[in-house]
Amino acid sequence: MLAVMPTTRPRHAVTETDEITAILDEASRRWSGVPRAKLILHVMRDWAEGGQSPSSQTQSREVLIGSLPGSSELYDAVTDWPA
Repeated sequence: MLAVMPTTRPRHAVTETDEITAILDEASRRWSGVPRAKLILHVMRDWAEGGQSPSSQTQSREVLIGSLPGSSELYDAVTDWPA
């Protein structure tokens, strides 16, 4: 039986290098229960929307920590701010 391709658009294979594996591992923590192949689409959409992934937020915070006058750390409004 001949398999019919559902699209004529280009397809891309992605090999899980160490870097890709780390990215997909992080994505699987954010979007739990999503198959790894679909995580790639989530990661790409997140990047297109400004990269609000946990690692980009953490990296941004690390750059800023201690750079504000009189400040030794930054607060995360979600977890650190009093209710």
